[in-house]
Amino acid sequence: MSSTELPTPEAAEEAPHGLLMWAALVVGWAGIVFGLHGLVEQSNPPAVLRLLIGANIVNDAIVVPIVLLVAVGVRHVLPGWLRVPVDVGLIASAVVTLYAYPLVGSWGKSPRAGFSRLPWNYAHGLAAVLCAVWLVCGVLALWSWRRAHSASA
Repeated sequence: MSSTELPTPEAAEEAPHGLLMWAALVVGWAGIVFGLHGLVEQSNPPAVLRLLIGANIVNDAIVVPIVLLVAVGVRHVLPGWLRVPVDVGLIASAVVTLYAYPLVGSWGKSPRAGFSRLPWNYAHGLAAVLCAVWLVCGVLALWSWRRAHSASA
């Protein structure tokens, strides 16, 4: 079999599994069992189930179509040299924004607490990180443009 060919399912089944794979499998399943135990013991499982089902419906009905429309739009509108930097910027921006959303929304603040559990202005921090992401993507776009135009000259 050459390096470009994919192994057949039969060959993959015959491959021996090493000790590292079995150890990782045990650790992974232990983490899953621990998480499920914590879910059942320390929360309201029906409420969590409703939340997960609702989140999956929102993801499948709203988020995925929007992401696909943006991806198709980027593919058809932008020139080839600009596609990768814009894709990287959009993906990095989405991940950073998703991570920072609870902080920006101040979900950790409690009216009973005399102090804030969220001591900084996370909206400004998010804006600074997004500016840095797009600044790096702008540099990558400039580099990509120079490479595309020097290759065609």
